[in-house]
Amino acid sequence: MAFSEDDTVEQALRKCLNTFQGDEKAADYAKLTEHVIEALRDNSRAKGVDGLINLQLQLGQARHMGQYVEEANMVEAITGNMRSSDSYSLQSMVPLLQSEKPDEFYEMLKVMQKTDLETRPYEFLNTAEEEDMTVNIKVPAGTQMKDVTVKLTATQIRVEVRGHEVQPCIFDGALFKPVDTSGCVNHLEGSGEKRILVLDLTKQTNGLKWPDLLCYGT
Repeated sequence: MAFSEDDTVEQALRKCLNTFQGDEKAADYAKLTEHVIEALRDNSRAKGVDGLINLQLQLGQARHMGQYVEEANMVEAITGNMRSSDSYSLQSMVPLLQSEKPDEFYEMLKVMQKTDLETRPYEFLNTAEEEDMTVNIKVPAGTQMKDVTVKLTATQIRVEVRGHEVQPCIFDGALFKPVDTSGCVNHLEGSGEKRILVLDLTKQTNGLKWPDLLCYGT
């Protein structure tokens, strides 16, 4: 469904939703788009923006494979405007599409992406080709395994480290996709300022590079 410069953000998102609902393989995109619209309509801006970020990341993967290119471009533009202006809302007009964006917009997106990476309490390493993933978490120099609590299910993860600056847990949330818990282990490496907790995780389904460890906005 083609977008129009006269569309509001909500109209554009609903066009995306209609497209996703017409493809059973895009059920996850449809569910997340519905979540975003509902959150923004209910004045839950933080949840709505988190959902947009997640949707942007997932559609970015699809765009790399030549799928949902227009939808990915539109969601990327909406997400950028939502994050840069608190007054931007469902009633705002849609932003310029990718081919019309000024260079300043791309620079803004790069800065936001860099900031996101720097503020995460962990380093996340994975590729589309490998089923194994690694999460590196910087911990206090004296950390021992008795100080570490990792609660992991196929779809959820919570990590606690006694003495860490982030309390009561470093992170707690839904995983981007399910993992095989039988192949997941954790251990400590390094010493002093280079002391880290390493989580070795295994995807249930290979062939997809995860944009992040956690699934935001759900």
